[in-house]
Formats: sequence, structure tokens, C-alpha cells
Amino acid sequence: MKQFIWLLCLCIYTISNVLSKEDILSEKIQQLTDWSLKKPIIRLNSERFKHYVKTSPRNYSMIIMLTALSPQRQCSICKQAHDEFQIVAQSYRYSSAFTNKLFFGMVDFDDGSDVFQYLKLNSAPVFIHFPPRMKPKKSDFMDISRWGFSAEQLAKWIHDRADVQIHIFRPPNYSGFLLIVLLVTMIGGLLYIKRNSLEFLYNQVVWGMFVVLAILICISGQIWNSIRGSPFLHRNPQTGQIGLFSGSSGYQFIAETYVVFFLYILFLADYAFFFRKEKILI
Repeated sequence: MKQFIWLLCLCIYTISNVLSKEDILSEKIQQLTDWSLKKPIIRLNSERFKHYVKTSPRNYSMIIMLTALSPQRQCSICKQAHDEFQIVAQSYRYSSAFTNKLFFGMVDFDDGSDVFQYLKLNSAPVFIHFPPRMKPKKSDFMDISRWGFSAEQLAKWIHDRADVQIHIFRPPNYSGFLLIVLLVTMIGGLLYIKRNSLEFLYNQVVWGMFVVLAILICISGQIWNSIRGSPFLHRNPQTGQIGLFSGSSGYQFIAETYVVFFLYILFLADYAFFFRKEKILI
């Protein structure tokens, strides 16, 4: 009789515990969904992170960005990374792929320094995938030094980790189209002016300069800029000082690649002068 009562109490406790976990899980999902409908990125502090990300029960994935947006933190790329993360979250929020199985969150250092200590992080930005019912592995930390943090690269990484396909929708940018129109107009005008003498099209020097220019554009980092979407330069919000060079070995600014580009030109010019001088002496 005592064993029967003990088993009955154990069953009641187990059932109540299961029901309690289901209620907690439902409350979590409902709250996260409501927040996501208002803002695609859920801002988390230490308490929210512990409740919605760290503590079970949890049957959903979360993509968390840890950052330091305060100007006092002097994070030169955190603002650009946040903008790209915002594009990904918005693209997911307003797409057919949006479900209550994946949520986007952000922890700022000033709101949750304990989270940085818990994850043993001393730098920002960092993107982490928290899978359902498990702690993140090494592969759940995005290597931004290798892949960058553009919205397209973030979407590919999320697809690999959470198996969710996100089609990126960026605001329309007509600067590239206007640049192409201007370039075509200039080339058309040049051909019209030289319509009676197009011998320059067969000039080897002209085509040689074009090839060298294309090579310099590639090796100076212009392709990297177009893929990663790096900013032109960095301005210190406290002192107003402008920085042309990134302090990180895995990142660069557009102005930095222009400097490298012109250094290559000076090197080639010096080499050409030296080669011509040697040829004259011979």
C-alpha cells in the first residue's frame, strides 16, 4: 500500500512537472513571438538572456548578437555589424520562413556584461547560434574574420546552423545604377568624339593600362569591400578623429584600400622608371 501511494505521488509530481514546463515553454514562445512582431531583434539583458536563452525548457533556436554600441566602448565595426544583423532579422520577420522556432536577439555589453563573462568573450561583435535544448558548440560561433558580417553571409551561416532559408531584402540603392549610367555615357561620348579615328582601340598601351588597373583593383582589396560592405572610414565619436586604417587584422576600411591602391601605383611607377633607366644605360 505504501509503495502504491509512493508511486502515485511520483506520477502526480512528474505530470505536474511536465505540465509546468509546458506552461513555461508556451509563455516563453508567446513572449518572444510578441516581441519579434514589434521589433525583429529582441533586446536582451542579463535576466532575459538567462530566462529565454540559457534556461530550459527551450525548443526553439536563437541567433544572438553580442555587441557594444555605446560610443564609450569604441567598437569601430559594431554599428555596421548591427545594421547588417538588422537587415537579416527584418528579412526573416517579413518572409514566409518566419516561425516561432527561430528568434533573433541582441545583448549589448552595457545591458548584460554578465553574459559576456558567462560566454568568456572579451571582444565584439560576436554572433552565436543557440540550438534547441543544447548549448552552442564551437561551430555555432560565426567566424567573422573569415566570412565577414554582411547580411548575405549571415543568412548563409544561419542556414547552415539552423536550417532556415532567409532571402535578404535590402532597401533599394540607386548609386550603383547611376554610376553605370555615367560610365556608359562617358564612354559613349568619347566614342562619338573619336568616331573618325578609333585607332586607339587597337593601342596595346591603352589595353595594357586597363589590365594593370583591373589587377590593382583586385589585389588592393576593392573586391573585398564590395563583398563585405565595409565602411569608408571610422570616426571616433569621442574625439572626432578620423581613422583610415582598421585596428583589426581581419577587417579594413575602403579608405585603407585606396591608400594601398595608390601605393601599388607608386611602386609600379618607380619600377617602370628604374627599368627604363637600366634600358637606356644598356
